[in-house]
Order: sequence, then structure tokens, then C-alpha cells
Amino acid sequence: MVDEANDVRDLLCESIFTAGFIVLPANNADETLEHLKIVIPDAVLLDATSPDIGGFDLGRRIKSIPDWIRIPILFMIEQANAQQIIGSYENGGIDYISKPLCIPEVLARLLTCVTARTHAREHKAFAECLQCHAIHLPRPPLH
Repeated sequence: MVDEANDVRDLLCESIFTAGFIVLPANNADETLEHLKIVIPDAVLLDATSPDIGGFDLGRRIKSIPDWIRIPILFMIEQANAQQIIGSYENGGIDYISKPLCIPEVLARLLTCVTARTHAREHKAFAECLQCHAIHLPRPPLH
């Protein structure tokens, strides 16, 4: 979760944690990138207008790293205008949330992203398991 405004970040962290998620708050892009080197999260919530490098720039940087390309990014945008909404998707976002934030909406969108990521991981693991077993199955006799 990245937001330079301490009050917004604190409220979001508390709400997201209370909903049962583990939260790794970051003050800026550098902290975010350092966190990602240590742990791959189920989702990243970015302020599109972060002052240091900008949320959209950070989204592109995250998506440029092969190990991070599948991390869902949700952008928090100031104005729900076409430019900001399209920018969210063009810069690696899977969804966006308009400010002022509605905490139940943030939690619902975050849960949707995390659930989709969990299902994708399970599907990948199942497909790999099937592939592994398919290789080891004996061939039927030829008649």
C-alpha cells in the first residue's frame, strides 16, 4: 500500500489489516520497490499521483520486472475522468478506486483482486500437477 499522505495511508492500513490482510505500507516508490524485493504481495494499492516518481510510473516499473508482472495493481485516482481511468489500465492497473476513498469499496475491490490471484495460482499449480502426472503415465499397449 503506497500513499504519501500519512492520514490516508494509516486509515487504509488499519482498515485493510482489520479485514484480515497483511499490510506492508510504503511512503514512496523506493520503499515499495524494496518491499517487492523481499515479498511478492497478492496486490499493490498505489496512489496514481505520488509525488516522487508518480504512481503510474511506479506501476510501469513494477510490471517491467518479470517476477512482478502478475502482481495486481489497484490505482487510487483523484478524479474519475477518462484520462485517469485509462491511465490506470495503461500503466499496469487491474482496477482503480476514485478518491475520496470509500473504505468498503476499497476492501471489496482488494478482495476481488486477491481472490483472482489466489485462483490463478491454484489453477497454475493444478495445471503443472496434471502435466507432471501426464508425463509419468504408462502408455497403453498397441494392438
